[in-house]
Amino acid sequence: MRFLRTFPFCSITLIFCAALCLYTAPYRACAASAQVFSSQSSSPQSSSSQSSSSQASSSQTPLSSSLSRADSLERELAAYKRERPQFTDVKLVQMLNTLANDYLMNNPPKAIEYAEEAKKAAQTLGDKQGQAEALRITGTVYYRQGTYDNAAQHFFESLKLYEELGEKRDIARVWNSLGGTYYKRSNFRQAIESYQKAQQLYLSLGDKQGFANTLSNIALVYDEQDSVEIALKNYEQALGIWKELNNTTGIATALNGIGTIYLVRDYYAQALPYLLKVQTILEASTPDKLMLGELYINIANVYNGQQDYINAKKYLNNALMLAQELHSRSLLQACYFSLSDFYSAQGNYKLALEYARLDNQLKDSIFNDQSDKRLANAEARYELVQKQRSIEQKQRDLQLQEQKIQLQNQRFLFLAIGFVLVAAVVILLANGYRIKQKAAVELQKTNSELELANDVIARKNEHLEELNTEKNEFFGIVAHDLKNPILSIKLLAQLMHDQSVPDHDRQRFTTTIISSSDQMSRIISNLLNVNAIERGAITLNVTAFNISVAAYSVFEEYEARAEAKGVQLHFDSFSDADCLGDQTAVMQILENIVSNAIKYSPSGKNVWMRIYGERTWTPQESALTGNATSSPSCVRIEVQDEGPGLSDDDKKKLFGKFMRLSAKPTNGEQSTGLGLSIVKKMVGSMNGEVWCESVYGAGATFIVELPQAE
Repeated sequence: MRFLRTFPFCSITLIFCAALCLYTAPYRACAASAQVFSSQSSSPQSSSSQSSSSQASSSQTPLSSSLSRADSLERELAAYKRERPQFTDVKLVQMLNTLANDYLMNNPPKAIEYAEEAKKAAQTLGDKQGQAEALRITGTVYYRQGTYDNAAQHFFESLKLYEELGEKRDIARVWNSLGGTYYKRSNFRQAIESYQKAQQLYLSLGDKQGFANTLSNIALVYDEQDSVEIALKNYEQALGIWKELNNTTGIATALNGIGTIYLVRDYYAQALPYLLKVQTILEASTPDKLMLGELYINIANVYNGQQDYINAKKYLNNALMLAQELHSRSLLQACYFSLSDFYSAQGNYKLALEYARLDNQLKDSIFNDQSDKRLANAEARYELVQKQRSIEQKQRDLQLQEQKIQLQNQRFLFLAIGFVLVAAVVILLANGYRIKQKAAVELQKTNSELELANDVIARKNEHLEELNTEKNEFFGIVAHDLKNPILSIKLLAQLMHDQSVPDHDRQRFTTTIISSSDQMSRIISNLLNVNAIERGAITLNVTAFNISVAAYSVFEEYEARAEAKGVQLHFDSFSDADCLGDQTAVMQILENIVSNAIKYSPSGKNVWMRIYGERTWTPQESALTGNATSSPSCVRIEVQDEGPGLSDDDKKKLFGKFMRLSAKPTNGEQSTGLGLSIVKKMVGSMNGEVWCESVYGAGATFIVELPQAE
């Protein structure tokens, strides 16, 4: 069952204090046996046909008031434009931003339209304040619709302008919004850092409302990380501030957070009063429809957990209607997931599978890597303790030596007479000084060793941070990319086992199971290849072979796949030269590059494979050392597509592990971000070179150069 956690409200504009609402989606199984939805709710398309009339009527009056206000603002704007045709000023920008903000919660397309018009007018005037506000509003709309990459891009652009203007309150507001995008992407460390930046600014401004917002946001992150005591403490502190300010929206946000904490831990009886109180507060005013939709799902999940399926059905239908009205992918995805759980609990696996499929179509990828940080940290701490003990032992030895010198001096003082006594004392003092100097040198040497050890530990810690990031990326792939096909296979198999399935459906289900298994196999193969390459476990069998023949076999393998997608795959060979390398590795390299070209090409486009021989090595920044001596010429393979191309940022991280680029596969294909890193390592292991030439928006050409056999 998916539980939604809404973010506290983050001061959507200076005029209207609206709310940014976030949700998380921890996965849980809901044990239930009764079938709830009526016969009209037998498919995902019809499940939104019913809604609660009482709830709809409870919010009509304030919403109508909001719409009438927007109509009034539109009439004022139209009159202002008639009086000043083809005239742009700051007031026009402010009116456009006000309208965009007014439509923010209930009419996203209108909000985008007016915000874009405001941004263009502000750019013409050089009005940075108006431009920043339009960017922030646009980012907020994208965020509420679940397009978090676009949201983050607009937030950062607005943040840069606000920082140039020195607008601390707006800077804090944008950091709050950025914290929300990081949270949605499960990047909790950066989410906390962003919220803390906002919190410090609000504290310096004496802004209690902003400070309370960030308390609720931070509580949400800690709750996600199962730090329940810290989360409750933050919510209760925020609730106290909202009550002091008599802010009903803030009170609702804090109560919703507390209720969600109980809901996530299956304390349904404790959660329901909080959530119903939030419903009463929201529906008594002009509601934020996104927050209201997320609240409906939470309430539905409570009733589902209590096996009150009639109420669960009512609230899920209401949430689905709001998601479709708002065009919110995040809310729609949450509805689909809850509906899948709902039907699965009743044994209706066919509908459960359909909703799971719809849910998976909307789900963003979560990116992460692998490592074992605890072991390396323990080793580093052990080395540090050993060095410290060595220093302490040498210091104790030095003290013993000093005590021996003092004792010797005392004995000679009692025995020496006259000049002999004086000479003896001088000799002893000189000897003591020499010993002290020697001990001091030893101590200095030990301190130098400790400093070197500390530097080594610091470098290891930096490496551990990188490895920890890789570990998170790896777990993300296992948790997301493997979980979806496993779920599909389980539901299809259970459907085929528990129900009488017609032959044509059985064949379609088995085809889907095979496809899901192939997808899992490719993901696991990529992970194993990366691991084997980094451990040096792959041994290449370097021989001379005809590169055109090998490349053409790859062309034949992918020609049908390209044609099925509507992409035309072409092959041209301008050489019959032999390549010096591992034939299996070279074919895997070409398969990765060709499959990527097809994956990112829209239907109706072309992909070309070209082979050249007897070429001079192309100079690259990572100069090929030794190639000119061992092989004065090379073979060159080019794979060109007509896809979206690569941005400058994409080019910097193109061949890194688990890297996700701005371009997306055109037919919903999966991507783990491992293929090109494997290509880079394999080409390098054969003394070759690979790079990409691309103009953003005009396709890309991947080029591989390998030694040519003499």
